[in-house]
Amino acid sequence: MNKLSVAVACTLALASAARAQESGGEGGTLEEVTVLADRAGAATKTDTLLVEIPQSISVVTAEQIMERGATSYQEVFRYSAGVATELSGGDTRSDYFAARGFALKQFLDGLNKTPKGLYGSTQETFTLERAEVLRGPSAVLYGAGSSGGLLNAVSKRPQWEFGGEIGLQAGNWDRKQLQVDLTGPLGEDFAGRFVGVLRDGDLMWEGQANDKYVVMPSLAWKPGEQTDITLIGLYQKEDMGTQTYLPMSKTLQANADNPKIPIDFFVGEPDFNHMDTEQASVTLLVNHRFNELVAVSSNTRYLNQTVDYGEVYPTFNFGVDTFIDPERTTLSRAFYLLDDSYTIVNSDNHAQFDFDTGPVSHKVLVGVDYTLFEQDRREGYSCVVFYPGCFEAMTIPLNVYNPVYGQPFNYGYSNAFDSRSTQLGFYLQDQMKLADRVSFVFGARRDRATSEATLSPKETVNATTFKFGVIAEVLPGVSPFASYSESFTPIFGGDFYGNAYKPQQGEQYEAGIKWQPFSNSLITATYFDIEDSNFLTSDPSNLQNFIQSGVIGSKGVELEAQVNLAMGLSVNAAWSYTKAEVLEGTSSHPAGDRIEDLPNHLASLWLSQMLYINNDLTMRLGAGVRRVGDKLDYYQIQKTPAVTLVDASVEATYKDWSLQINANNVADKEYYATCAAWATPFDGMCTPGQTRSILGTVTRKF
Repeated sequence: MNKLSVAVACTLALASAARAQESGGEGGTLEEVTVLADRAGAATKTDTLLVEIPQSISVVTAEQIMERGATSYQEVFRYSAGVATELSGGDTRSDYFAARGFALKQFLDGLNKTPKGLYGSTQETFTLERAEVLRGPSAVLYGAGSSGGLLNAVSKRPQWEFGGEIGLQAGNWDRKQLQVDLTGPLGEDFAGRFVGVLRDGDLMWEGQANDKYVVMPSLAWKPGEQTDITLIGLYQKEDMGTQTYLPMSKTLQANADNPKIPIDFFVGEPDFNHMDTEQASVTLLVNHRFNELVAVSSNTRYLNQTVDYGEVYPTFNFGVDTFIDPERTTLSRAFYLLDDSYTIVNSDNHAQFDFDTGPVSHKVLVGVDYTLFEQDRREGYSCVVFYPGCFEAMTIPLNVYNPVYGQPFNYGYSNAFDSRSTQLGFYLQDQMKLADRVSFVFGARRDRATSEATLSPKETVNATTFKFGVIAEVLPGVSPFASYSESFTPIFGGDFYGNAYKPQQGEQYEAGIKWQPFSNSLITATYFDIEDSNFLTSDPSNLQNFIQSGVIGSKGVELEAQVNLAMGLSVNAAWSYTKAEVLEGTSSHPAGDRIEDLPNHLASLWLSQMLYINNDLTMRLGAGVRRVGDKLDYYQIQKTPAVTLVDASVEATYKDWSLQINANNVADKEYYATCAAWATPFDGMCTPGQTRSILGTVTRKF
């Protein structure tokens, strides 16, 4: 708490100094206004309304993130149609999502954040202005987007009026957090912003840390009316524990012969398991409009990430019994070590040309982007998991009914490799609008991607991708749309054994309708059909690895409604059905198999009601229910049962002060994020879902 106390004192002093610069009265106070986002930059990289984009896209605003008490990036999208979150429960190795049958690529401020399959820092929700979900292939504009789509997080930027907030949070699992957000002008042409987070806490497993330190300063410069330049710095350090894997016979299939163990039972070693990361990045955003016809934009980021990961975990392997005693009480465990560092340099530059050809108006985008990824990786693992070059044969046993932690064992690094990947892409997009009611979009892209690793020769892949879409307002507020799009994903890095990944390719047909019955509302219904090859999936024989398979098909329906009604009532409803299966299989994943660990059905409903007591006092009540359908494991043996969870929120605001209480999984329902019969016929494993979390936040706004 000493760090928190010092930070609070320093922050309050800074806020008081900044407050003294206000112009007086209420003009400097940031007001809360409940609105729905009506546009998203991720879809077209131009300023285009959502109802004019022939593609399924939705936006989660900072206000919605705060109201729902989303303490992790995965929780942000719990109420977004078709987005499967928390695929591995409380996994701290990274943020994992899927949509339309595929893992989603993650972008930050329009630039690729972390290559899929890598361990790395999680996205801090307090640093975000909004988060966007762009569904379906988007390779024409991004190259590295998967067939399922992408998530684009948008960082908070400097504002030209003073404002901000200071908040203190406290919750179960010993969570304590200080969060600061201050912004305002710094002279005539400059504005600055400082966002900081200091967290001290645990995960749901006692003794597993959940500590985070984030500093995000930013500076904006407007040398003229047509130019703005923003520099965003980020330093983030996480000292985290790890999740745990539990034997299925002692959880989902527990009985009198196999008594159930607690869902928060920790199978690892409290003093050994850890996920420590350190990230530093600098992002430069430049926009300039020469005249009414021509504008240019350039986004560039340098990011460096280090990862120190260690885990002791049960040795779930197909055909091998995890328990080493006849009574089946003592688990065999293995260790895994990772020392990883990687650097990402990426830049996206484009020019926009606005002109008319007769009755058709055009927004033409011509761009080039480049990504460089370099990785230096060391690993170590136990011989009990049967991998070449393992460190030493051992089991590190643990009795699940009478655990004794801290038994000594030998460990070390036994394997190392480097990898380097690049991607260079040229793209062209034309948005055409006719009679202010019909919009067309056409795009084409040419990519050249290279990938090499220590144990693999350099490979170069070239690809051309296209997209086409049309949307028309046939009745006031009613706009049907249809589109075709392709994906091309050079997967950076290599697998557990140092082999470079092959690019992933796919194509999608999509059709739907967008309905805006009144302003501040949007209802979308979409059908999609995707075919994808070389997709990345978890290795059923190695929890630390990702492998590539054949061709899969995914088709389904998504419905989403975001509506703000009169008298302060907001409704967010979503439902989706996705059928994702193997079309052309491999020896271990034959055709007809359902894609593992992904629910067919997702449904959610969030209601929020504002109550205006008087001019100074307001209250906001929120409640949500979310349904996650059943999942099937890799070997098509074990189903993970469906689950329905309830969340709630209440906030009271008095002048510049607010008190908010959030409870997620209010009923404290015990459930499992995934279960897999990897050790059949002996046993399998289950990953626990998050139990009830309660969070209180006191905020002072300026």
